[in-house]
Amino acid sequence: MSAYYYFFKMRILTTLAYRFEVFTAVASNAVMLLATVFLWKAAYRGIGSVQEVSQHQMIVYAILSVVMGAVLSVNVQDDMYYRVREGHIATDFIKPVQLLGMFLAEDLGTTVSALVNRAVPLILLASILFTPPLPVSLTAFLLFVPSLMLSFLLLWLMGAIVGMISFWVLELGNLGIVKDAIVRILSGSLIPIWFFPDWMGTVSAYLPFQYMYQTPLSIYIGKITHSQAGTALAIQAAWIAVLAFIAYAVWQRAKRVTLIQGG
Repeated sequence: MSAYYYFFKMRILTTLAYRFEVFTAVASNAVMLLATVFLWKAAYRGIGSVQEVSQHQMIVYAILSVVMGAVLSVNVQDDMYYRVREGHIATDFIKPVQLLGMFLAEDLGTTVSALVNRAVPLILLASILFTPPLPVSLTAFLLFVPSLMLSFLLLWLMGAIVGMISFWVLELGNLGIVKDAIVRILSGSLIPIWFFPDWMGTVSAYLPFQYMYQTPLSIYIGKITHSQAGTALAIQAAWIAVLAFIAYAVWQRAKRVTLIQGG
């Protein structure tokens, strides 16, 4: 466990060391924040509510969505691809740690550091320019926190599965970009699923994507009631179990492929 804590701590120190990268990340996310909020303000102009969601709720949703996108940093896909392409994966397998655990610890470190150097500035900016993104109630916030943690695991497992494809192909190409685009659209990060046609909402309910962003955000603004939140959390946990099983199966196969190719 101490080894994984070391990777966790070093990633935090590394991300905090590069101040220019922190400033540019905050600036780019601030632009996204401004554009998103102004877009929803224009969309709600002259309208009281849509799908039982008021303009204030939608603005809070938009602010938290940008903050979540800035905080939930998942680099396992790119890290795995780099280590396979450069051949470092061969020596990684003989290290006295589980590689997936190492990647997870590093991404957790990046996420924790982002809470300080990205989330706080964005929330302060939104509070000054628009409205403090407060939850609908204390109970909603307490339910939002575990849902957010489950969202991170869903995003991480999805990234890990895509990253493992690098064991079989020389180049991932635009696969990672395609995956990120699908997640952004179908997760409700850009536009909540309830604005889509009914058939889209029905299909989305059987996919893991909306449980990555829309579920915790809906809990936060009160779109999902306290009584419904338990079911939503259970569905998130179920999808984590499914993706974890897939990731484990693919990882076992990937290790055998590496041994066959590398000797």
